[in-house]
Amino acid sequence: MAKWAYQMTPHDEWDYDGVNENILFEKGGQKLLAHFDRNGFGYTLDRTNGRLVVAKPFGPVNWAKGVDLKTGVPQKDPRYGTTSKKNTEGICPAAIGFKDQQPAAFSPTTGYMYVPANHICMDYEGVEVKYTAGQPYVGAIVRMFPGPGGHRGRFIAWDPMTGKVVWEAKENLAAYGGALTTAGGLVFYGTMEGWLKGLDQKSGKTLWQYKTPSGIIGNPMTYNGPDGQQYISVLSGIGGWAGIGVAAGIGAEDPTAGLGALGAFGDAGNFSTQGGVLTVFGLKNQTMR
Repeated sequence: MAKWAYQMTPHDEWDYDGVNENILFEKGGQKLLAHFDRNGFGYTLDRTNGRLVVAKPFGPVNWAKGVDLKTGVPQKDPRYGTTSKKNTEGICPAAIGFKDQQPAAFSPTTGYMYVPANHICMDYEGVEVKYTAGQPYVGAIVRMFPGPGGHRGRFIAWDPMTGKVVWEAKENLAAYGGALTTAGGLVFYGTMEGWLKGLDQKSGKTLWQYKTPSGIIGNPMTYNGPDGQQYISVLSGIGGWAGIGVAAGIGAEDPTAGLGALGAFGDAGNFSTQGGVLTVFGLKNQTMR
């Protein structure tokens, strides 16, 4: 039997179904849980009882003005609510979320979470639909577009005890792959253009990067080889919601295609290609984490 439950987006009007991972960590003797939802809020909860400790946006959220820590209920802004037969413009984040399925990582060294993020907003028009066997249906016409500033992705360090973004690295396309931290103070992530990057956990400075043959939406991983050497590996090969245009060979002709993703990523084919490749690198003077 479940001991507690918490719903991030009650009466979800925007397709913010939170499929995002929960990261378990401890701070000051507290057993905590961090979660970065598609709705754009980062949450820290006491995982023993479900008490909400932190609920802060990690991007330019506007569908809600905040979250009540006592009730856990988001304070919705009615200007960005959605209804049938109405086109609501400028909702942030888009249905793809400020973070989708790409997993974040925690560093015990800094105490920060490292979050690969989307930076996408949308126009959303609800429409009536009827079920037809074997046919997909959404009940909305969605057009996504880059968020404020024009970039479409970010990689951020986030303090789970204050809810503040410590630093960020902006990306042209969504940071749609996972994050990996090491005990040596590095954090790795991949980009849809195919770059695997290694950053300093504290400052966010890019220390190293390598261009893989195709876009990265996979998760970097680390392991010790039989020779005792530590390795970093990543599988490149673009796809997913953000990469659907490249994967399916669809351009930007219809900005509502791909459930609206082509409005934001219709030009992704100019920066990335298909093809699955496993790339492996050796690290020196790194303690395994």
